[in-house]
Amino acid sequence: MKLNRRTLAAFAAPCLPLTGVGLPIVVYLPPYYAGTLGLSLAMTGLLFSLVRWLDLPLDLIFGHRIDKTDTRLGRFRPWLLGGGLVMMVGLALVFFAPPGLSPLRALAGLMLMYTGYSAAMVAHTSWGQALSDDYHERSRIFGWWQLGNMIGLIGLLSVPLVATTLAPRFGWTPGPALGVHGMGWVLLVLLPVALILVALTVPEQKPRHQAPHGWGDIWAALRLPLLRRVLLIDLFSSLAPGFGGALLIFYFESARGFSVEAARGLLLFYFAAGLIGAPAWGWFARRTSKHQAVMWSIGSYAAFHALLVTLPASNFWAAALGMTLAGIPAVAPAFLIRAMLADVVDAETLDTGRSNAGLYYAVLVGVQKLGYAIPVGLSYLVLDLVGFDAKAGAGNSETAIAGLTALFLGPPVLVAIIAAWLAKGWTITAAVQARTAAALATR
Repeated sequence: MKLNRRTLAAFAAPCLPLTGVGLPIVVYLPPYYAGTLGLSLAMTGLLFSLVRWLDLPLDLIFGHRIDKTDTRLGRFRPWLLGGGLVMMVGLALVFFAPPGLSPLRALAGLMLMYTGYSAAMVAHTSWGQALSDDYHERSRIFGWWQLGNMIGLIGLLSVPLVATTLAPRFGWTPGPALGVHGMGWVLLVLLPVALILVALTVPEQKPRHQAPHGWGDIWAALRLPLLRRVLLIDLFSSLAPGFGGALLIFYFESARGFSVEAARGLLLFYFAAGLIGAPAWGWFARRTSKHQAVMWSIGSYAAFHALLVTLPASNFWAAALGMTLAGIPAVAPAFLIRAMLADVVDAETLDTGRSNAGLYYAVLVGVQKLGYAIPVGLSYLVLDLVGFDAKAGAGNSETAIAGLTALFLGPPVLVAIIAAWLAKGWTITAAVQARTAAALATR
């Protein structure tokens, strides 16, 4: 069944605010907490990494409960709405944290935000899997999902620039806090609107193969070869932009001679390129296969990311071109891997007689969190060890700059190559999925 664009747009609407807890959190908030709110660099890295590890069990709990949910509101809708409300409270605490806050206060706000985000994200992506059982239609569904992410990212990253421009007119105090607070307000306004839209307009059918599973099924699921492989592909493909995003502002400011505002402006080119990349890689996946599109996209991302360190210093437009080229392939793995996981759900449903969609997507959400948690914690720790000073305008030694450059270049390229190699061996093609869907329909 082919879904109309109105339904797809409504389904993608929550991506606009939910994406604010992804890469913007990695790019903006750690430097803000370390450079403006007074936390040390090592403590900031520890907190932003630790919170992702602490809430990993929550993803599994939410996925487990979603698979057992059967209400008049549906299977996914109650969890998306409930998680969104909790996330709003966390957003207020995280984006409006006061200077001089304690590490415990910072951790509490982050935990609350990520708890709500986990419930909402697991429910939302699981819902996308259930909208169609067609191999290529799933690429289209999650292509719209990724388009919503890109629009949300571009809009959110524009907020600090717009706020800085409007500051003299409205008497706002310029500085890092202005941009962070502006993003917080945008997220708090968008989230309830998007939740209401998707809850009222997107259909939800009762699953034909739903059956309760126990906690032992969680560990059994992690032993499934197909699931393990798609999780590893997602982990390594998330680590690549995770390392780059965590260090981007530091790298372009301290190693390439840009202002913080210019470095942040480069992100707009990176994410705007995703508006081109998402439909282009979706087209490529329909002409070939989803896993081949993942393989070629993440491989080309590695090449274009490496190109960034060869560009002339302090040349904004050369850097903008490099970020655009890197952004076109970077967008593809996220939505194509979620479409691949939908095929895994059907394959395992055919094998076991029950759908564990919520559980599988919960594990994927957890893996994605690790893809952003590991780079922040690891790279900030190494930067602290080499003596890098995170404060804007601080003078850093050649050793610190060399360490920063090595971290910005090496890990993203290495993990991207590993992800491409893992994607090469994928086995579910369009023909395989068609046979699976037909078998499930006649069961």
